[in-house]
Amino acid sequence: MSATPPVYLGPILAALVVAITVALLIRKLKMPYTISLVIAGLVLGLFSKYKDEYDLSLEGILSAEVILFLILPPLLFDGASKLDWGSFKRIWRITSILAVPGVIINMMVIGVLVWYLVWDANPDMMLFALLLGAILAPTDPVSVLALFKECGAPHRLSAMVESESLFNDGTGVVMFQVMLALVIASLTGESSTIGSVLITGLAMFLQMVIIGAMVGGALAYGSNLALRWTENHLLEVTISVALAFGSFFVAEQFHGSGVIAVVVAGMVLGNAGKHQEMTPQARVALDNFWEMIAFLINSILFLLIGFEIINRVSLNASALTLSLIAIVSTLIARLLVYPASWFVTNYTGDSNIPKPWRHVLFWGGLRGSVPLALMLILLDLWIAHPEAGLVDDASLLASVYDEILVMSFAVVLWTLIVQGLTIKPMMNKLGIGDSDDGLSHQFEHEIAELIQCRAVLEEMDRMQELGVSDEEKLAESRKTFKQRREKAQSNLEEIIADSSFQTRLEGRLEARLKAIQQDALSKAERSGLLSTHVGEDIRWKLDTELTLLLDKEELKGEVPLPKA
Repeated sequence: MSATPPVYLGPILAALVVAITVALLIRKLKMPYTISLVIAGLVLGLFSKYKDEYDLSLEGILSAEVILFLILPPLLFDGASKLDWGSFKRIWRITSILAVPGVIINMMVIGVLVWYLVWDANPDMMLFALLLGAILAPTDPVSVLALFKECGAPHRLSAMVESESLFNDGTGVVMFQVMLALVIASLTGESSTIGSVLITGLAMFLQMVIIGAMVGGALAYGSNLALRWTENHLLEVTISVALAFGSFFVAEQFHGSGVIAVVVAGMVLGNAGKHQEMTPQARVALDNFWEMIAFLINSILFLLIGFEIINRVSLNASALTLSLIAIVSTLIARLLVYPASWFVTNYTGDSNIPKPWRHVLFWGGLRGSVPLALMLILLDLWIAHPEAGLVDDASLLASVYDEILVMSFAVVLWTLIVQGLTIKPMMNKLGIGDSDDGLSHQFEHEIAELIQCRAVLEEMDRMQELGVSDEEKLAESRKTFKQRREKAQSNLEEIIADSSFQTRLEGRLEARLKAIQQDALSKAERSGLLSTHVGEDIRWKLDTELTLLLDKEELKGEVPLPKA
């Protein structure tokens, strides 16, 4: 064959082989996949650094355009399409606080601390410091969510971590774009005052968010209409692919945020479109397809963390100092979780966040693929293309980039390896999630089985009354589901009879009843049956009782079941 393969094909295949190998090996090590990839990337990066003939670097392949238009959209769309709207409605308050003002405050805290401690409060470095803050502000719970599943963490807690990350990824990328534009403007000689910088930044932020949300919502609505006209599951999945990439592209063309557009589009299609317009085959195919795409992209990106650290970072006293400053600054900024969760718990009637959860939200603020993608954008803009002429002396940007790179990767490595490996022991220590005996998890599975069997048997009764089905076949199916129902009921009785589970069950029931009372009071207020003053007084008493109930040692980590 005369044709030669593209130069990037070998490195990409090598990265995929490494990812597969790592995934197979960690089955026995019980280590999170993403953390294992980072370590593997470090090892391979070190090897390729000293063995030139085995250079595996992907430098030059991942440009800013590839990252923004080909990598970020599927990652964001995958997360957004899996976020349940019902769960989101119950935790939107804490999500909105942490994802919008929380990201902005995080960016400013990190930026100011780094500006003062690293660059000695040099006015010329202020925008660079805020740019670093925008890179490190968004969280990425890819690995911690897997641990949550293993530990049997409460669904609402997992939804909090997932939704916060999804939306603060959007906010963080928008803030990065805003700060990058301001940095470039200052480098090209467009001098401005602090006031004008703030006004310009706010205007850019609002423009990008509003346009992005409108584009994402409009395209998702159009996609849902298209889904009504077909029952071909392959075409339905193809529509989701077009929506994921198209929403980002169109929003960017109209000077909006492509990230926000993808998030909105993913949520609309993943809820209204997926459950109302898609066929069952399409829903299964959609989940499998996007899970595979996210797996491949995250595998390459997390391997790149190791490659980039080894190839561009020198381990010396200066690097260690920068790393320590960045890690401490990020942890200080993350402390916003505590006042935000306290505010939501104390000033909203239906969003109780137990104290152990707040520790998990704080420590579970991992950084991963998004900071890496943003760093690669800077690499492409500042280092790979010095001909852009942003500054007369290109070495200045290279020096600043190296410092930002060290601090960014230090935080990513710290959160993934240290926080990622300790989050599960922390949850066990706090009593969050299922107990070691797994009874709570089994209890919910048996409840789900009962719900399914009851629904099927009720439908069979209606079919028999209408005479639309063969009596003999109905009898056989009814017998099968009655057996499943009886088995589930028997299993439930065994679980409930366990003395260690009885207290937990009673506590969950009591908390559930109090949550229902809170919901009933809120509805009565909205309908005008109760004054706001009386409703708040009664809810305050219920909140106090519920807090005391959740703080009992034997009920640590147990929370009210979802509201009716």
